[in-house]
Amino acid sequence: MDEDHVEYYGVLTEILELQFLGGRRVPLFRCKWVDIFNNSRGIKTDVYGLVSINFKCLLKTDEPFVLARQASQVFFVKDNLIKGWHLVVKMQPRDTYDVPPGDSDDEAIEPDDDGYEDEHIEDPSNISSCGKRKP
Repeated sequence: MDEDHVEYYGVLTEILELQFLGGRRVPLFRCKWVDIFNNSRGIKTDVYGLVSINFKCLLKTDEPFVLARQASQVFFVKDNLIKGWHLVVKMQPRDTYDVPPGDSDDEAIEPDDDGYEDEHIEDPSNISSCGKRKP
């Protein structure tokens, strides 16, 4: 992860769309943010790099919004060992691909024998969380 970015985790509570003159539209997400600055109560990372968050420890902020393009979807899985905590599961959205610069769209991808393409994530640490902002 880039040193000048901080990953925020939150729950989406509202979707807003700002409309500007000329037809430009900007979607905004309102979230309840987890307090990521409190390493003992709001967020924990275990020895395997798994991130756990506690929804009871929310960040007190007057900036609940994130631009939709700055956010990515994650899933929160209830931790059965520690009450009130949830594991963060990062995922690659469907129908989006990380194509390196210089690769052509003209190259066809052959499906496997079963008709499905293999999904492969080379480096899961490149997937962002709910929002990234510069501190």
